[in-house]
Amino acid sequence: MYQTLARGVVRHPWWTISAWLVVVAIVGFFGPGLSASGDQADFLPSHYESVQAGKVQEAAFAESGGGSAATFVVLRRDGAALTSADQQLVEQVAGQLRDKAIPHVTEVQASKATVSENGLVQLLQITVDGPQSDPGTEEAGRALRAAAGPLFENTDLLAGMTGDVGIVIDAQDAFASAEQVIALATVVLIIVLQLLIFRSPVAALLPMVTIGVLVFVSLKLIGIAQRIFDLTAEQSVTVWVTVVLFGVGTDYILFLLFRYREQLRTGEDPRTALIHATARVAKVITSAGAAIVIAFSTLAFSSFGSFKAQGPALAIAVAATVVTALTLIPAIVSLLGPKVFWPSTSWQRQPRARASAKLSDLIVNRAGVLAAAAVVVLALLSLGALRFQASYDYNAGLPQDTESAIALRDLQRGFPVGALNPTSVLLVSDTGQPLDEAGVDSFRSQLSGVDGVGQAGPASYSPDRTIAKISMLLDHDSGSPEAVDTVADTLRPIAHNAAPAGTHALVGGPTATFADIRSAVNQDYSLVFPLAAGLTALVLLALLRSIVAAVLLMVLVGLSYLATLGASVFVMQDGLGKDGIIFNVPIFMYLFVVAIGTDYNILMVDRLREETRAGRTPGGAARLAIRHTGPTAVAAAVILAGTFSSLTLAGVALLAEMGFAVAAGILISALLVSSLLVPTLTVLMGRGFWWPARLTPAGRTQPLAGSDPAGSPEPAADRPGEKTTLGSGDARDRR
Repeated sequence: MYQTLARGVVRHPWWTISAWLVVVAIVGFFGPGLSASGDQADFLPSHYESVQAGKVQEAAFAESGGGSAATFVVLRRDGAALTSADQQLVEQVAGQLRDKAIPHVTEVQASKATVSENGLVQLLQITVDGPQSDPGTEEAGRALRAAAGPLFENTDLLAGMTGDVGIVIDAQDAFASAEQVIALATVVLIIVLQLLIFRSPVAALLPMVTIGVLVFVSLKLIGIAQRIFDLTAEQSVTVWVTVVLFGVGTDYILFLLFRYREQLRTGEDPRTALIHATARVAKVITSAGAAIVIAFSTLAFSSFGSFKAQGPALAIAVAATVVTALTLIPAIVSLLGPKVFWPSTSWQRQPRARASAKLSDLIVNRAGVLAAAAVVVLALLSLGALRFQASYDYNAGLPQDTESAIALRDLQRGFPVGALNPTSVLLVSDTGQPLDEAGVDSFRSQLSGVDGVGQAGPASYSPDRTIAKISMLLDHDSGSPEAVDTVADTLRPIAHNAAPAGTHALVGGPTATFADIRSAVNQDYSLVFPLAAGLTALVLLALLRSIVAAVLLMVLVGLSYLATLGASVFVMQDGLGKDGIIFNVPIFMYLFVVAIGTDYNILMVDRLREETRAGRTPGGAARLAIRHTGPTAVAAAVILAGTFSSLTLAGVALLAEMGFAVAAGILISALLVSSLLVPTLTVLMGRGFWWPARLTPAGRTQPLAGSDPAGSPEPAADRPGEKTTLGSGDARDRR
């Protein structure tokens, strides 16, 4: 199958390219744009308590605080207490904003009641009638900022907008800026690394042209899938698609170019060499891509909507990458021929490969010592995973120089840390009768004494008095682990038990949303982790037909993940002093390490299997696999890790943490596992590594060009006292 595909693409490149142009035109014309949201509550299923509380509150208090909040934090420029004239000016500004009748703005409030006890801060509170994800909410927020700015100019007051609306606007701007920075950094990095690897501007520009087209097509395909399945992705989806496609796509191009160059060095004509190279790497790319697609597709079974949309989106993008790597890339290379390496002429001669030869000698001769050392390193790094702490504070992850972040810090000069995002406790009548005020007061008194609650505000009632709302100010920031623990483990159970007869309590608000997200994510972890691992193991089993190899590789992948999580804890929590790592980092890191890390395992194991089938001893197979595949895996890992490292430049904590974690996981998987542990295990276990498969020597059939001829069971370097530094087609590798 792969040979037939390779022949068709290589021999008919213009037909292949024309077909791609037609697809691009159709998808570009009909494909819709992406749908993204920054409100985490949008991704929770309706049965969670915070979602139910939000719906009840919106219906019962629509005229007094429903919708989204935009809060202007006002203080004096000199830091002194606000004067009576200052407070009157704030109230005048509130009136002027009301008079502007900005669309979607339903309420503007400012009074002495919104001044802090110490007199340093006054709040100008505005209500917008839509949810955070609504485009009208963003438009209203930007209009409010534009209108309020001039009103505070040439005064003694400073004002900045925060709250739901301000934070969402700044988050959108931060992600838009991050996309530009990441795209530029990724492009520059890939071009530089490709130039260093191949010393050819043609090879360096090949990923830019093809993957640039691929990103456009993939985003359109994801938009189509969102429309069909009614999915909304998180704001970062475009960033992730760009990074993943440039990283994975460049990896697959490297797989092809390295193998193509190896085939050319055997003396084959360019077209035959490309057919053989494409056929050989097609199996690796298909298997590796299938592992990634399957792993990300498991997120479709998540209960948390962000995962449910993000995973399939990335799966679609990677599936498109595989198709590109097997069709468009070989077609373009077919037209270029060896000129793809221009002006370098290194493809015409065998490399010295001294470093690979020394490493292969070390691995073959010291396999046990190296395997033990690698396992110890992975185990030590894994210890950090025991101290992992999840953080749900997205606001702290945004750039701290944004208006909303500055305003939030200013707010804390006069109000408790939880004042901006209070937790709402709703007491709901089950009978439809008005609530007893004495019972509500007693209920409120019990809640005010809960550990972690700083203040319980007075109860407010719905018009029919069947629902009471009590705003709770927590002692910790709304997204902190301490606040989430307070709501989930203490406040909710007490509120449920303390509700008077004939009523029930619902706890909502941002912290309650985070508590429900934690519950949903933990549930998803218990489903996605084993499902992704099991399906990836099936891909390996189908490729290798070896139970032992598939099990061992999955064990190594698990160790890689734990080591990566541990390294992230050591760097972020211990080194940078963070309270925790953003909650969705571990699951995406797991999928990237399991799926993309498996790419390099597949690349190495497939070459080991190929050389073993050629009749070589385990040591001989390991030498040639390390010599030819080792540099490919290392180069691909460096490029992919580099593209993810570009996320650290974005200024957004979620992206920075994910970028570091995935980059570390890729390097651990490629350098420590694929290039070191996998070949050492095949040397130590011999043919037992492939059980129950019986690898028939390829000498009975015609091998692909570039492999040693049939009848050469092992390279000469396996014989004591002899070494080889050339490729598998070199005469010194033959008996």
